[in-house]
Amino acid sequence: MKHISEIIENILVEWAYRVHDGMPNIKNATHIQQLRESMEELNLPNKVIYQVIKNLLNEQDDEDEKITFNHDGEKHTVTKKTARQYASDINQGDDSEYKSAAVKAANLDGKDTKKDKEDDSGKLGADDFDTKKSGYLKKKSSGESNRTQNLSDENKKIVSDFEKRVQDRVENLSDDKKTLVKDSLDKVAIIYDDNSSPEQKKEAAQWLVDNAGFSTNANRKKAYLNKLGGDRKIISGDAGTKKSADLVNKVSELVELKTFDAKSVKQGFTTAAKPDLGNDNIVKPKDDGRVADYFSNHPILQKIRGGLHGMYGVIGEDGKIKMPSSEHSKDYLTQSFNNPALQNTIDFAKKQVESGNVDEGVVTTLENHQNNLQNILENYEIPSNEAQQAIADSYNDLMVGLHKSDSDIANAIMKQIAENNLYEQELANGEEVYLPSAGNFPAGDKIKGGTTERVALVSCKFGKSGRIYGCPANSKTICELHQDESKRNNQGQYLGEGGHTLLINDNLIKGENKEETKEKTKGFIKKTLTEVGLSNVFSDDEIDEISNISSDYMEEIDNIKKELDGMNLPDASSYWKEFGKRVAKIEDEYKQRMGKVVTKEHAAALIGENNVPNLVQKGGVKVESIMSAIEIANNIRTNGSLLELEHNKQYYDENNKPKFVTDKGTQNPNDYSITFRTKRTAGRTGGGCQLSFTGDGTPPKNNLQDDGSLTSGETGKEIEA
Repeated sequence: MKHISEIIENILVEWAYRVHDGMPNIKNATHIQQLRESMEELNLPNKVIYQVIKNLLNEQDDEDEKITFNHDGEKHTVTKKTARQYASDINQGDDSEYKSAAVKAANLDGKDTKKDKEDDSGKLGADDFDTKKSGYLKKKSSGESNRTQNLSDENKKIVSDFEKRVQDRVENLSDDKKTLVKDSLDKVAIIYDDNSSPEQKKEAAQWLVDNAGFSTNANRKKAYLNKLGGDRKIISGDAGTKKSADLVNKVSELVELKTFDAKSVKQGFTTAAKPDLGNDNIVKPKDDGRVADYFSNHPILQKIRGGLHGMYGVIGEDGKIKMPSSEHSKDYLTQSFNNPALQNTIDFAKKQVESGNVDEGVVTTLENHQNNLQNILENYEIPSNEAQQAIADSYNDLMVGLHKSDSDIANAIMKQIAENNLYEQELANGEEVYLPSAGNFPAGDKIKGGTTERVALVSCKFGKSGRIYGCPANSKTICELHQDESKRNNQGQYLGEGGHTLLINDNLIKGENKEETKEKTKGFIKKTLTEVGLSNVFSDDEIDEISNISSDYMEEIDNIKKELDGMNLPDASSYWKEFGKRVAKIEDEYKQRMGKVVTKEHAAALIGENNVPNLVQKGGVKVESIMSAIEIANNIRTNGSLLELEHNKQYYDENNKPKFVTDKGTQNPNDYSITFRTKRTAGRTGGGCQLSFTGDGTPPKNNLQDDGSLTSGETGKEIEA
């Protein structure tokens, strides 16, 4: 029998795997659902599953409870959350009389109080998991007879599991979908009912396929109800379960069952929706002197390497670009409206409707949007505020309509056309705006402004996950805009990258040997932090230890690469796969070492309180991540180009209301979601330090001026660095 600690570890591993960012959050209802799925996958008893979740939720509820205790003759007060942290510290060897007193007062020292022993009323048994008692399925769908059901104990558990999953999410469904899912559960019950005839079971299975869009995935573990759109996984969860796999097997034995490739369908929509203004409309500096001047005369645009200079434009009869776009608003708007992406998306959506993969509401919503845009061209004065508002309203209706029909598909489409939304609104309002022709244009999806006024690079993102909007940008591209050329190539993309071994430029920290690397790293940390008024973040002893750990790790990584270089591996994929295996054997040791030095307080000072969990994680701190964090702490605070960036966010807020917000960039790290993707994999060669502007931080206490002086963020007065 496994020890309880092993079981807990298995639960945590499985849970972290299912959560999209690997960091479970008990405040997130989806994460709690994924925790339940994780424990089911491990075949834990329902009683255990229930109690674990109950304890977690209760723990969350009482986090702010005040705990009062005496220590050294004085009365002290902490929250229950803090007391739990003290208990964790003690378990890890970080004990003190103060912490022990707090933990004891909170009854977290493992000793049952009399009350605890006597109060068993809150504990639930396995019977409490029988959702059949809820009466959820007692209401039969129209046309269903009141026949007697005969479900075995095992089948009751399966059907009850489906019912419970639906109960957890049914309130978020439209009335039509509520009816559909209830009817679907009735058909599922027939399939598992021993009193049902083979004909009745087959009829029920066919109904599920025809009316609910029942299908499965490649490994036949997930049971999809595609007519529910974004809620298609309502009875199987994101990863599927043994119970949903059992249902898939039963249905496939009765009728022909289709395989639904969710990833392929979403990718199909993403590809179809990608804007395409046509290569014929790309204008490079060599083609037109005005475009050349546009890029070369602005202090931000001129920093971008020349190979990326170029824009989409409307070509006049003379073969030259019509500039500025603000004087040709309708021409540019017509070009954007008529780009083939929208029609391609409609055509692809129709095929998916015919295949039973998506709701026909997706097609209807897209066609309504297409008609709205043509109506604006024909019936509105352009430019005008009215035309701009009409475009905004149409995109808003598009976002709402797609989400109602299929939220998964909505995200796949909207993330591609987010830039179109903002671009077309600004054109309709008579602003000068262009789309860069280079797909890897640094920092921005759109260029706003002219040579005689401010030019802003605008990043457009759709969809919010935690603090992250859309797909975060690689900090390497942001750094390319820095006014100081020596800071433009400091961030790398993955651990072990040539020239960026520990995620930052080797020239900053790497010497000829380990001792030289250590001394060079110490100098880098001190210089980098002093430059932005953070010289007191680490003590000299802490800097010494960080440098010592980093130089040891650098040597380990170099040795791994040398070994692999001598193995004549067939391709890059094989090389980095083997690299990852070898790093995995040593990584935890170094994370723990670094985690004993770098604290949450250090992380907050470097990259903002919002980003602490991204750097200081369970198990410690990655060596390459702290190196990257130290550099980006300086780069953000000194990068004046960040003030020339605008960030447009299109998403649903916590009340499910569509939001359309554009914020000015800042030099405050806390205004960014800063994450670290440090590994190169078979499917991803990019990564590194990732930045997504959120704008939810607070102004920095100090600001670094262009002349190198440091001023107070509150008073504006110069202060000593």
